[in-house]
Amino acid sequence: MLVLGNLWGLSFSLSKTAVLGGIHPIAYVWMQTTGASLFLFLACRRAGIRIPRTGRHLLLYGATGLVGTVLPSLTIVTTARHIPAGIISTLVTTAPMMTFALAVAAGVQRFEPMALAGLTLGLVGVLLLVLPESSLPGADMTPWVLFGMLTPMLYAANGVLAARLRPAGTSSLAAAFGMMATASLASLPMMLAAGVFHPLFAAGLSPHDLAMTGQIVITCVAYIMYFEINERSGPVYLSQVSYVVTVTGLFWGYVIFAEVPSSWLWGTVAFVFAGVYLVNRTTRAIDA
Repeated sequence: MLVLGNLWGLSFSLSKTAVLGGIHPIAYVWMQTTGASLFLFLACRRAGIRIPRTGRHLLLYGATGLVGTVLPSLTIVTTARHIPAGIISTLVTTAPMMTFALAVAAGVQRFEPMALAGLTLGLVGVLLLVLPESSLPGADMTPWVLFGMLTPMLYAANGVLAARLRPAGTSSLAAAFGMMATASLASLPMMLAAGVFHPLFAAGLSPHDLAMTGQIVITCVAYIMYFEINERSGPVYLSQVSYVVTVTGLFWGYVIFAEVPSSWLWGTVAFVFAGVYLVNRTTRAIDA
């Protein structure tokens, strides 16, 4: 969980570096998923892992590829052009509460009053980020913060989908490959239609190309861990990785872009963490 959270925390700053350097969001998604697909395919071959192609498996690959990769990647890299990387990582912290709400709606968890309190605290935290005039570096960032909320919503939906759709005995390597391969195939026609293909290192070792390469490596490793943790502990436990993502995202935003969080952002972090804590206490009580 710590390693996965640190990798995802760094990925927000890498995506910001890539898109600010001129890589189009759709090209970014295609390169990220295609590079990861090739690596994961070779890993499956080397490990002797068969990639299932039953109807249930194809449904898993398609759903997680679209909801867990293509759509949130597009929202992240689009938002990264307009708001600090540290704020994006803070927004992702709301994913555990959204996961719990979706799990209740899907009948995976029972609803409890403490969960409502946690969800309310998380909402207050987000409102602290978008309502006060001095909470963001610029007032024009507010719509992009609201747009960025789509990212944790998609991550939450993907966690529940991955848990519900994954057939028993499916290897994490195979599941990660199917997810990335589906996302690569889905984003290819979008990239070709938009005419935004970006050849890596065509102009030398540029920072944005190096950032793109780093994002490909992170994607390969992170989604193997994602499926493994999800299988062993479930989507609600997995969603707690956003704790680590927030802290490391703020750290990497400071190191790479010298982003200094405002006092309002720290208030958002405090409310969101308190909300996630209450939701997690409710989850443990239900499991017990």
